Amino acid sequence: MSRKGPSRLEQWTVKDYEELAPPQSLVPFIERFWHGVVSATSPFRDFTIVPDGCVDVVYEQLHPHVRCFLFGTASHPHQFQFTPDAQYLGIRFRPGMGRHFLDLHPRELTDQHVELPAFLGVRPEELAEELGFLAQTELLTQRLSTTLHRLDITPTPLDQALRSVQQNHDVWRVDTLSELTGRSPRQIERAVMAQIGLPPKLLLRILRVQSAIAAIHRAPLRSLVDLAAMLSYSDQAHMNRDFRLLTGSTPAQYQLALARKA
Repeated sequence: MSRKGPSRLEQWTVKDYEELAPPQSLVPFIERFWHGVVSATSPFRDFTIVPDGCVDVVYEQLHPHVRCFLFGTASHPHQFQFTPDAQYLGIRFRPGMGRHFLDLHPRELTDQHVELPAFLGVRPEELAEELGFLAQTELLTQRLSTTLHRLDITPTPLDQALRSVQQNHDVWRVDTLSELTGRSPRQIERAVMAQIGLPPKLLLRILRVQSAIAAIHRAPLRSLVDLAAMLSYSDQAHMNRDFRLLTGSTPAQYQLALARKA
């Protein structure tokens, strides 16, 4: 396993923050595992969850209490209050891929978080018995891998098309997904709503803004005009509008905040 990039839970919100990439067999389904402790003195306990198309399973540990939460796909920024001094361990699923490992329908989870008695049979107290992030991640990886092989899960053409658009910065349009999958736009609409719980146009806007965020983290001084062109926005103003709508700030403000936290 290896470390990866920025998470929905920003690193300056927590102490002892770590991220691990999943084993290769789980890469098509899971973006990362993450772990951190929320500082009791942090001003960022009221954390803004920014839409990213993903679903997270999160274990909260504040001994002797341990809880498991499921965070559905977000359509707009919203707040979640973390518990001071609690430890958090999360699994970030790639867009649409959490459906293979969960009993709840994605549309039921949009803009919601629910408490689970267990995830894939891993009860909160069972996870707490494993000492350390690595041991806990290995337990979850084992259960995820077992489920993957037992159900013979494979990515669908739509899953592959969404990954292609993200990785190659292709045109961010429903027609692109239609061409890549051989499905009609109406079929894409139904499939994305069923698999992810968002309209496809909104999902593509979210994924493009997330690509902009990732690019800013990789190159904080990048020209925003060049960034807008790289992501096929009509112009920088178009990128600014989508970015503000889905994060609450402009790309320039995000760059500035990132520089201040460095």
